[in-house]
Amino acid sequence: MVHKYDLRVRYSDTDKMQRLHHAAYVEYLEVVRIEFLRCLGISYDALEQSGYLLPVSKLRLNYRQGARYDEVLTFETRVVLDSRVRLTFRSEIRTTNAEIATAEVELACIDGVHHRPCKMPDELFEALQNASS
Repeated sequence: MVHKYDLRVRYSDTDKMQRLHHAAYVEYLEVVRIEFLRCLGISYDALEQSGYLLPVSKLRLNYRQGARYDEVLTFETRVVLDSRVRLTFRSEIRTTNAEIATAEVELACIDGVHHRPCKMPDELFEALQNASS
């Protein structure tokens, strides 16, 4: 499954050259991940309240060119289940004219009390398994 999500570059996220600041990509990718889960019927808030967290364990961004203020970015994201504990979101980030970046964000499922790795809850694992096939 490819999840598509559009975000407009906000002025507050740009640098002096009116280009999207490199750090803003990380925040945008988080929004995309939350919306991807929501699309699968998974509420990240409910997941946290049930005692599970999904912190980022690895992040890789490859920048190809800058995005300008007010441009609409399209994130095309796929999920890969690496195990019952780890998953990776892979995104291609585009404007109407070009691919501007690619990203891989690996998350680890941990329990919210001891902050130790744990298996994902079945509902999350099955939803991600269906989305990754």
